[in-house]
Amino acid sequence: MGDQQLEAKARKWAKLNQQRYGEKRKFGFVETKKEDMPPEHVRKILKDHGDMSSKKFRHDKRVYLGSLKYVPHAVLKLLENMPMPWEQVRDVKVLYHITGAITFVNEVPWVCEPIYLAQWGTMWIMMRREKRDRRHFKRMRFPPFDDEEPPLDYGDNVLDVEPLEAIQMELDGEEDAAVEEWFYDHRPLAGTKYIPQLSYKKWALDLPIMSTLYRLAGQLLSDLVDDNYFYLFDLKSFFTAKALNMAIPGGPKFEPLHRDADLRDEDWNEFNDINKLILRQQIRTEYKVAFPYLYNSLPRAVHLARYHEPIVQFVRTEDPDLPAFYYDPLINPIAAAGAGARDPRGEPDWGAGDDDDK
Repeated sequence: MGDQQLEAKARKWAKLNQQRYGEKRKFGFVETKKEDMPPEHVRKILKDHGDMSSKKFRHDKRVYLGSLKYVPHAVLKLLENMPMPWEQVRDVKVLYHITGAITFVNEVPWVCEPIYLAQWGTMWIMMRREKRDRRHFKRMRFPPFDDEEPPLDYGDNVLDVEPLEAIQMELDGEEDAAVEEWFYDHRPLAGTKYIPQLSYKKWALDLPIMSTLYRLAGQLLSDLVDDNYFYLFDLKSFFTAKALNMAIPGGPKFEPLHRDADLRDEDWNEFNDINKLILRQQIRTEYKVAFPYLYNSLPRAVHLARYHEPIVQFVRTEDPDLPAFYYDPLINPIAAAGAGARDPRGEPDWGAGDDDDK
């Protein structure tokens, strides 16, 4: 076989493999890598598509109609990436259709929970001051636009306007030194030893940072540390209430979990029972949820919640100068022996009555 025939055969073989294993046939779909475009590109697309009555857009109307079902998700992504009050502006990545039919904010706003809670704790204080001073916000009149008024163009009306200054609480250089440098950043500590991953999946903050964040978030933290406060108002109780098709007073109402419960098909009920018990008072819903196997004739898919948690004797201290372990008068009303008042004879006053047995 000559060289020309070998080359022709090699070309034919390469062409065949390209058709079989090329990018077009690989797994049925190939997602091409899209380069990041400047923001002016999407602004120009939206500006050009402001008036859809032009004939050149008549072929895009099907695309616009098809994109309507994704509008709720686009609004959701817009709302969840809204800048926080302590941010002046926030730049985000945007995913948009080339026809301008729909635009998504292509980011997930991950947060580190203790930092985020402390940021909103400081915002609570600043908002209280804002309600008094009214420097950043004004009351808005609705509707803001008339029915026939065209929507404002972002590039002409909003882009060149200087945004208002961010609402940030002035931190103390000594007390808040552990968090002062990065506290109001967009994604604080991302890529550092405390939060090594940019995805914010894991974080490990040291004690000075956590104590400072705990103090800053004190306005929003609950004073409830006793789990018994949430008796019959936890997940397992809600699961049981849904399974029994009941609603705990003051709690959520659910769709029934089992829809096949027909009382007429029972082969036993209170009317044909030989050993019939007559209960004069009505069995309350709370009893049926707390003890589902005792007060229900057909308990299915129920969860048994905890009846009682250990008693909590923790008292939140208001004075930061108190030691870590001390006798709180709420829990320890009796003074320590020997530390009380003494009578004139020099004997300790034990607080008892007169002894008649002498």
